[in-house]
Amino acid sequence: MKGLEEVASRLTPTRTILSLCLVAGCALTLSTGSVPAQTLISARVLSSEGNVEIRRQPSSQPRVEKIVFKVDEELRAGDTIVTGRGGRLVLGLSDGSQAVIAPQTTVVIQDLKQSPRTLFNVIKGKTRIEIEKLGGQPNPYRVNTPTAVIAVRGTIFDVLFDGNVTQVFVHEGEVAVTNLVFPDQPVTLFANQMTRVQRQHTPDIPGPFKGGHNDGIFQGIGRIAMGAPRPDPGRGGPPGPPGPPPGGSRPSANPRPPGKRP
Repeated sequence: MKGLEEVASRLTPTRTILSLCLVAGCALTLSTGSVPAQTLISARVLSSEGNVEIRRQPSSQPRVEKIVFKVDEELRAGDTIVTGRGGRLVLGLSDGSQAVIAPQTTVVIQDLKQSPRTLFNVIKGKTRIEIEKLGGQPNPYRVNTPTAVIAVRGTIFDVLFDGNVTQVFVHEGEVAVTNLVFPDQPVTLFANQMTRVQRQHTPDIPGPFKGGHNDGIFQGIGRIAMGAPRPDPGRGGPPGPPGPPPGGSRPSANPRPPGKRP
């Protein structure tokens, strides 16, 4: 019996040290690596105007229903945002990132707890997205369309999908674009570069575009739509103040074009 006690006395400190090493190792990984994909992020409605619907499938119902929403409404994975003519919605994330959903666009919110973190799937239409860096570190996100995967770490970019072709325009930062069929053949876009992704084709070679491109699509509401400065450039921060309530018609006023910083 004494022998067993001696063995136990040796094993217990060893296990304790091993546990501490594992915890310390995890802490070191989180402190020295990039922002972890599992960081808790939530999405909410910052502002809305015109014809906008949010459709949700309740857990107790087999069918999707249109919900009544308001500013600061928190969105769930699977929620579908549908904008009609003249309809726009600004989506805000808890890390300070934003997305403008333009008129006649449909996007489906994804599970932001998953890794890699996907913001939404663009089923059709046009969106402008600003992903904030956190503490100067990359903040990885993806945006999907039926033909492309757009991977970003801190940038402002547009995604347009017309049912057959995805177009990606980068106003600031860096974006990697791949075709779903050819995931190992990405192209990298930098500021003022764009590409097109057709079905069954690799992305086009990056080409230039002039500043202010697509501004007319996104003008009306939202910090990034109007080119307002970030709350804390490159370091993240809370989303900007809420805009008008759903159905409101009072957009923010800021003459600077998107994608440009003072």
